[in-house]
Amino acid sequence: MLSTTTIKRMDALGSISTEGKRLNGLFRLMENPILWKKAYAKIYSNKGAITKGCNNNTLDGLSEDRMLNIIELLKLKRYKFNPVRREYIPKKNGKLRPLGIPTGDDKLVQAVVKDILERIYEPIFKDTSHGFRTGKSCHTALLQVKQSWTSIKWIIEADIKGFFDNIDHDLLIQFLERKIDDHRFINLIRYMLKAGYLEDWTFHKTHSGTPQGGVISPILANIYLHELDSKVDEMIERFNEGKRRKVNPEYKQFEYQISKLRKKYDAIKTDAKPETLQGIRREVKELKAKRDGLSAGDPKDASYRRLVYCRYADDCVPRRRTQVCKVAHPV
Repeated sequence: MLSTTTIKRMDALGSISTEGKRLNGLFRLMENPILWKKAYAKIYSNKGAITKGCNNNTLDGLSEDRMLNIIELLKLKRYKFNPVRREYIPKKNGKLRPLGIPTGDDKLVQAVVKDILERIYEPIFKDTSHGFRTGKSCHTALLQVKQSWTSIKWIIEADIKGFFDNIDHDLLIQFLERKIDDHRFINLIRYMLKAGYLEDWTFHKTHSGTPQGGVISPILANIYLHELDSKVDEMIERFNEGKRRKVNPEYKQFEYQISKLRKKYDAIKTDAKPETLQGIRREVKELKAKRDGLSAGDPKDASYRRLVYCRYADDCVPRRRTQVCKVAHPV
């Protein structure tokens, strides 16, 4: 269990973040062993916890002494991140995706940093962001699409090619520094990014990207793409126009005809012949079928338009309704 003081400090991160203030004292917060035990409990159940990185160091049988030693090395600035072991896994399209496997100790350090970053950024992430987040998934993205996507006019699919491999380190650090005023904590993330990788036992420097397979990579990817989400929000604010769309004249005409027939039906239903009433009901049904095939709003109303955004991981899609735009993940 976290101590009361630690709980208060962790809970305060989200509040301070939403107020737009920069946060400090994060590296000191990492010195609390209880945070490490909680982080270990989260990642140990994952089968990747005992997968070897570039050496035999895994999370199998992690002792408290080993955990405290990592904390002490970090405090003394003597902790060194190992290069990740790179492997390739097949994709559905037949191509291969690079996967980076850190050592056990590096996974644990990443897990602690990840927990702190999530406390800072989850409260400010957009509701339209669905990838790599607790309680979010492609299913929540689909639900958002189902609830808000109607009368599509056009769709544009956007996919960032090789996103994880091409994240700009300097830009990512800049984005982090907008929220975090703690040089030791920022430098720790910088060292993670610059650890390099081993492929066929040959060392390669990492000038960009975060390793797919790294514990911290998903939250860093969302922090990076949060800038995209924010820019799209600004674009939406400029693009959206009008409070509601004008009524579709053709739809309105059908409504009028249906209403007129219903009034006629009510006026004669006590005296008219059954076949007469049946004919009116049939005509109403035919008109309703034609009406229901139309949009109630005027598709040519240039005074009303909307742009809506939904993102899953690094995929997004702009789409346009009748004079309306929407953006979402093509799931």
